[in-house]
Amino acid sequence: MKVSVVIPTYNRSHVIGRALESVLAQTYGDVEILIVDDGSIDGTAERLGRVRDARVRYVRRGHAGVSATRNAGVALATGELISFLDSDDLWKPDKLKREVGFLAGHPDVQAVFSDLEKYDGDLFVPSFMRASPLFGRWLGSATYPEGVVLPRREMFLFLLQEVFIKPSALTLHREAFKRTGGFDETWTSSEDWDFLLRFSKWAQLGYLDRPLAVLRLSVDSLHRIDQPRGETAMLGLLAREREALRHDPEALAAVQRGLRERVKQFAWYYDEAGCPLAATRIHLRGFRITRDPELLVRAAGGWVPRAFRAWLVGCLRRARRRPAAGARRGVPSRDPERQRPGAGRAP
Repeated sequence: MKVSVVIPTYNRSHVIGRALESVLAQTYGDVEILIVDDGSIDGTAERLGRVRDARVRYVRRGHAGVSATRNAGVALATGELISFLDSDDLWKPDKLKREVGFLAGHPDVQAVFSDLEKYDGDLFVPSFMRASPLFGRWLGSATYPEGVVLPRREMFLFLLQEVFIKPSALTLHREAFKRTGGFDETWTSSEDWDFLLRFSKWAQLGYLDRPLAVLRLSVDSLHRIDQPRGETAMLGLLAREREALRHDPEALAAVQRGLRERVKQFAWYYDEAGCPLAATRIHLRGFRITRDPELLVRAAGGWVPRAFRAWLVGCLRRARRRPAAGARRGVPSRDPERQRPGAGRAP
């Protein structure tokens, strides 16, 4: 099966060379490489103009954002499979060979993703998946083969709470990408999460438990330079899902957990950056969306003694774990630490 590798890039001339080299070094040979430049002004065109390889096609377009750039790459693709690589990430040499082999052996699976190594400055994480709170716990709950077809409903519920699939680790059938509608070009942040949620509602996913890609974060990574936009996008996305899933109690509980954890994560970022008022603001915003009293307590921040705040948060968590009288049997606990969410019907 031919693979179309789509590499979106914007002002990454200093790193895109290594990304491209990692694709050219693949042990799987039936590939075309589509580099779509989203209007870079840092010399990317000149750097890539020196590449002499018939498999590489470089396309420059006006600045329109990463969603439109990825979609433009897929529109040019001629392969049966699509594999994405962000221009600051890398692939291990056998990535495509292993992923194509898995999809060839599982014709009912629409996409496969792998584990990643993660470099964040001086921090090295050997397994991105095992560092993910939910998916990592699921992996550790049993012994799985290196390649496994994942339970669809459970993966959808996990994706409502965390983004454990990265574009650079994903290969999927081109027709499945089209059926999902591609990336929504109105999203300028969290576009991959939006796509994965829509995709996982109907598609079957496979997983290779081996780090076949390298996620590289730098000081100019988008999620760091535009935190407010990322905050708005993520919370807006989950609020949309909450409305769409209001008649699905299990999924609704997962969305609430996802909203609460995203708010706490953003607040932590602001605290680390020395912006306690911004942390208070995001806690209050989260409370308005979720009506979760834990977020209101956290919003009090420095105005409430630390020991009392910790005691009160603990009380609220214990109350959340306690099932209501007459609760419907089979609805999972709202606390992901008490019960792994997801067993049940497909969406």
